[in-house]
Amino acid sequence: MEIERRFLIKDISKLDLSKYKSKRIIQDYLYKDNFTAIRKRQTIKDNEINYTYTVKTNKIGLSVNEIEQEINPEQYNNLQLNPKFNHIDKTRYLIPYKDNLTIELDVFNNNFSGIIFAEIEFTSEEQANNIELPNWLGSEISNKLTNSDMASKPIEKILEFINGIC
Repeated sequence: MEIERRFLIKDISKLDLSKYKSKRIIQDYLYKDNFTAIRKRQTIKDNEINYTYTVKTNKIGLSVNEIEQEINPEQYNNLQLNPKFNHIDKTRYLIPYKDNLTIELDVFNNNFSGIIFAEIEFTSEEQANNIELPNWLGSEISNKLTNSDMASKPIEKILEFINGIC
């Protein structure tokens, strides 16, 4: 079970990203409906590449069932891209936060360049709803915009939605 809150970030100019661990994430969605999203992901960190296959289902509130499996490069390459979905390429910075939590700051590249999200995964919904958040987090977009939404909707609609929040 994944319990996560997501925020749209307007300005990261005061953050020194060079002091945080980072990795590049390239992900492609293979399938999505109202209940399930399936993706393949390539993660590049320190010249090492890892591949995963993920199924997310039964999203209720801040919680979603997530089944993730590491796969090998051949399996990854055999999973055919679905041309209906936008490609997602982002750099993720891991920012330590209180209570042993980590803020995952995603700076999107290419078609989604300029979009920045921050996500925090929690151990419980109670923790998620009662934590004091840093003041640099922007508007909360939990349950309003996900990576699978970005992959499945026209880019213009995503940018229109984000500009409406800013």
